[in-house]
Amino acid sequence: MDNNSVNYQVLKKYKNQIFATIAVNIITFSQGHAIAWCAPSLPLLQSENLPLASGPITIEEVSWIGSMVCIGRILGSFLFGVIANQVGRKKALYILTIPHVGFWLLVMFGATAMHLYVARFLSGISGGGAFIVIPTFVADISDNKIRGTLGSVVTIGFNGGLLSGFILTSFFSYSFYPRVIITLTAIYILAIYPLPETPQFLAKIKRNEDAENALRFYRKSEAATNEERQKFNEELANRKDMEHGDAENGKAELSYRDFLKPAAIRGLLIGLGVLFLNQACGLFALVNYATNIFKMSGSSMDPNTCTIIVGATLLIGTLIEINYVDRMGRRILLITSCLGVALGCFVLDLSSLSWIAVTSVSFSILLGSFGLSPLPFVIVTEIMPKKIKATAVTFCMCFNGTIAFIVLKIYPILMIDVGLYGVMGICGGICILGAAGIYLFMPETKGKDLNVDEDV
Repeated sequence: MDNNSVNYQVLKKYKNQIFATIAVNIITFSQGHAIAWCAPSLPLLQSENLPLASGPITIEEVSWIGSMVCIGRILGSFLFGVIANQVGRKKALYILTIPHVGFWLLVMFGATAMHLYVARFLSGISGGGAFIVIPTFVADISDNKIRGTLGSVVTIGFNGGLLSGFILTSFFSYSFYPRVIITLTAIYILAIYPLPETPQFLAKIKRNEDAENALRFYRKSEAATNEERQKFNEELANRKDMEHGDAENGKAELSYRDFLKPAAIRGLLIGLGVLFLNQACGLFALVNYATNIFKMSGSSMDPNTCTIIVGATLLIGTLIEINYVDRMGRRILLITSCLGVALGCFVLDLSSLSWIAVTSVSFSILLGSFGLSPLPFVIVTEIMPKKIKATAVTFCMCFNGTIAFIVLKIYPILMIDVGLYGVMGICGGICILGAAGIYLFMPETKGKDLNVDEDV
């Protein structure tokens, strides 16, 4: 009875934060479906029964369809970072729907491979933007006590959409599937409509009364205690002092010298390293080309069934990572993931049995999602000195998108030129080197105070 009472009080206090978090993550759930579309659709597009009027696509076209999402992600990360800071988080949430709907419309009505290039590019813009805007929005509205839990919903929503997408593509036709999923956009718009702009952005543009009202909405009137209001007013005062100080002297502005300080150099090198590993391990490529990979592995199981197993494994691994990241620390999770992915790759390399192929790929994805995704993105934000963080994180995200493009572009070509097992061996070797690099050079960032610069 007591536990039920406590849970009810917690839900009552945070219900608007919880509702807002679920509402904004409807589009990440839909974005998961957009990524899931690729794996089962590519074999169909290569077959004689394809839905394109232009005929079967080639391996070169497969590689472009797979990789164009990364070019869009680079642009989306940069573009929506600017939009969220200039026009507000909520308006940015609305604007996300434009490239997202564009993707589904092109999938529905596209007749050539070029249409699908553009579609995947638009999907990348909405995906890159979503993973910038939504975590920012959720962090702004969340109470410190539940910020970590609410912040994890973006990954759960995306991977839930990925699994759901793999399942639905097995039952729905190529043309019917996007018509079903595009309706999520309308639900998303209706869900976010009643949400106020975040208190932090309203305070930034000096709409202090609206900021107070937004605070009352997200914290509920009974939750907006005098202590919380005092803290919020202190934050407003600190922001005004910082703006006043910056106006009086330009020394607070970023200089290239800020990036040459030892802490900044170490932070950048570590950030670029873990984000390189995030893509070079092949995890994202496995997700995008899962159906083709299982076909080439000689698995006797239905490739779409294998792909569903991949989606379920990815979601399970993410749930495990969320549960342990603040208990075990970042380093041990990353090292465990690297070694686990390497083991899965090498087992697949050494075996021709179909059930071992499915098991080893699933094992790689499970361990990869346990630490290699999305933990590197968390580490990048934690490892950077405060002054250069915004610029450095944007640069690192663009670098990650570039590496993702290269990996997705060459992955299907390498599977033909050096074989699936050669590709898996390369990925396994990179993961071994990555584990060694993390052990030797990366500090633990668990529990680090992000408002205080520390030596890294």
